[in-house]
Amino acid sequence: MSKIKILEIIGDSSLAGAPRHLLSIIENLDLEKFEIHVICPPGPLAGEIKELRRHIDLDSIPMRSRLDFKAIKQIRRQIRHLKPDLIHIHGTRAGSLGRLAAIGFNIPVIYTEHLWTKNFRLANRFLHFFHHIANWFFDLFTTLNIAVSNAVKDFLVDSNISYNEKVKVIYNGIEPLKSQAKVLSGEEITIGTVATLNKNKGVQYLIRAWPRVLNEFPQARLEIIGDGPYKEALVKEVKKRKLQKHISFSGFLPDLEKELAKLDIYVQPSLSESFGLAIVQAMSVGLPIIATNTGGIPEVVTDNKSGLLVEPAKPKALGLAILDMLKNKEKTRKMGEMARKEATVRFNLKDMIKELEGTYEAVVQNPVFPK
Repeated sequence: MSKIKILEIIGDSSLAGAPRHLLSIIENLDLEKFEIHVICPPGPLAGEIKELRRHIDLDSIPMRSRLDFKAIKQIRRQIRHLKPDLIHIHGTRAGSLGRLAAIGFNIPVIYTEHLWTKNFRLANRFLHFFHHIANWFFDLFTTLNIAVSNAVKDFLVDSNISYNEKVKVIYNGIEPLKSQAKVLSGEEITIGTVATLNKNKGVQYLIRAWPRVLNEFPQARLEIIGDGPYKEALVKEVKKRKLQKHISFSGFLPDLEKELAKLDIYVQPSLSESFGLAIVQAMSVGLPIIATNTGGIPEVVTDNKSGLLVEPAKPKALGLAILDMLKNKEKTRKMGEMARKEATVRFNLKDMIKELEGTYEAVVQNPVFPK
């Protein structure tokens, strides 16, 4: 039996959530069954793919916007050359370029939505509306949508972008991490968050919550891991509140597992979150979670068991939740233990890969879905 030829396309060149998800796919797909080709922009992701210890055919194509016609032309050329059995497209930019490029080839297309839920908002209302219309149009050329959470599926269906039978939920999975977080076992207190720094990640509200924490635990330190366009504004917020001695910005760190293991509590203050891969990574090292009750997060964190959920954009609620964990050490440690168990059982990489491989095979065998 010949291998199924898969073309994976992504428009994000960073090593944030969606690119890391793609890396986990191409690192673990069964090469006895699948031949893997990847199109992505030049950047850190392309560098990581080149370093993999397995043969992955890679083509680096710059994707400067969602309507980069030069990129569409180059992607079409690669599709014509490769003649893949299936095209799997990740994220909104590649979702536009890849699906436009695939028109007319009669090749099944899977699109994974990594970002949008009903809570996600673009600052520009016109662009927000245009995105909905564009995604409805692109769905006409999509065989199957994969949603990374039920919150994403609900958005796609309720917004009339797609329909129920055409959307399948496959949770992100990770390889269980070996490290174990200390969780309030020493005198120092380090609380952390991991994010691509933009407004939707809500880190500004965590900073505003910090004086409340310091009032009762002056030794507590906040570590913000990640980078992004909103970092400058966040640094100004820290300086404005004179919190430089208590809050640090670490940038993107190569060994995230090592950094997570140094923390006592993990906080995800997002205004919108499709799934929360960083949350699962934190859970995997046994960290108790404080997160916002938005998007796919409630599907990941069980309130009062593996963590505490608060409403988004509420600095007071964030501060009180942190204080609750700091004051109740034994309860907090038990939450960390439960978090580790849930991450291992519910978000296992092997299960995700098995389900994705089955989906690939099913779509190639029967690319027509009911309407």
